Amino acid sequence: LGERLGYSGIKVQIPIDLISQTCFLEYYIKYIIAFQKKHGKGKKIPLAIMTSDDTHALTVKLLQEHNNFGMENDQIIIMKQEKVPALLDNDAHFALADDHLLIETKPHGHGDVHTLLYQNGLVEKWNQEGRKWVVFFQDTNPLVFRSIPAILGVSKKRNFEMNSVVVPRKPG
Repeated sequence: LGERLGYSGIKVQIPIDLISQTCFLEYYIKYIIAFQKKHGKGKKIPLAIMTSDDTHALTVKLLQEHNNFGMENDQIIIMKQEKVPALLDNDAHFALADDHLLIETKPHGHGDVHTLLYQNGLVEKWNQEGRKWVVFFQDTNPLVFRSIPAILGVSKKRNFEMNSVVVPRKPG
């Protein structure tokens, strides 16, 4: 959700600039389509999106309203993570709902993506398809896309099992 950023919708719907009003998800998809045309050798590049109970329906709706921003239906895989009990502090006290009768729940977090890829059969499928690289990125970080070709090139040239890039951000 975009609440931390002062946005009432989902983060992937936030416009990346004021002029084009292109939202993050459209930007990502257009980039993937362009990369696919240039380097895909006729293969489609899949996009797996991890959602939660809070973002799932809104993400599906955004994609449907915009015809997947040009991406084909079979390229997009939406994986919903489950919620877990929310902790209030470092002493692991449970956060209670407003009525103090129920435990507040929140999405588990970004680390669930690996489990969801496995549970959804994508690890095996992509392996069988001969895919060699997976790129993970955060939902509101378009700058990292400028470095993906270089990251992949360096990873291939140096035979890296894993590579990381960080883009500094300022809160707000």
